[in-house]
Amino acid sequence: MRTKLLLLALSALLLVGCQAKPKGVVSSEGPAEAGSSFQPEPPPQPKTAQELLEEQPIDDTHDAFLVDTGGRMGTLLVTAELGTERGEFDAAMNLFVWNPADMSQPLQTIETRTAAFHWSEAVDANFDGYQDFGYMYAMGNQPTYWQFWIWEEETGQFVLEPELSEISSPVFDVEAEEIRGWARESAASDGVNTIHKWVDGELVCVRRIAVYKTDGWEGPFALVVQDRVDGGLTEVFRTEFPAGSDGYFEERLKWEDLDYHGETE
Repeated sequence: MRTKLLLLALSALLLVGCQAKPKGVVSSEGPAEAGSSFQPEPPPQPKTAQELLEEQPIDDTHDAFLVDTGGRMGTLLVTAELGTERGEFDAAMNLFVWNPADMSQPLQTIETRTAAFHWSEAVDANFDGYQDFGYMYAMGNQPTYWQFWIWEEETGQFVLEPELSEISSPVFDVEAEEIRGWARESAASDGVNTIHKWVDGELVCVRRIAVYKTDGWEGPFALVVQDRVDGGLTEVFRTEFPAGSDGYFEERLKWEDLDYHGETE
């Protein structure tokens, strides 16, 4: 009898020991006990703008590029999609501006047209310290035309600047704060040079230099210079060169310097 009771007591102790949770083992029903080595997984890190750019499709109907605004929103992702509407020389295009910190929906959608897909440029087009972007919309043998959208730090939006759309092959001189354009007419390198500046927040042409044939394929050539006077362009110089002469190259180069105003006697 005594032996049977001892066996029953020993069995009860073993059963209780089997049901107890070993020290340091985490239960799904509560927090880990002291001394546990369990560590929760850290939350996933948001992808960088460059990583997001590398994930974007670049093909016949898709494009993507980055614009480092230099403002509070930092670098933004811009994607482009060609629409189904096709014209004789261009096609509809949508631009989507994304904040890499929140890709749930675009910050901005821009509807436009282009005949030169995959040609974009990020540049400080108005020299205010914030980066803007442009997209080519027309291309010829030399002249190219772009639309540029200016970053507005206050509103967090890109705004189209129409005057920039009129400048052929624009080159942005940040140091001089000038935008120079060139539209070649023929193999003789006649054509139009323009120099634009921002005046009181408005982009205006301050000098236009035109070289063109006055008669026949080989000239003679006329060179006409217009400067901005009283809010408009006014002719300030005109000369002609005989057929076969290339003297207009040197004369045009002089007038490309805004400090030059002609020879003084």
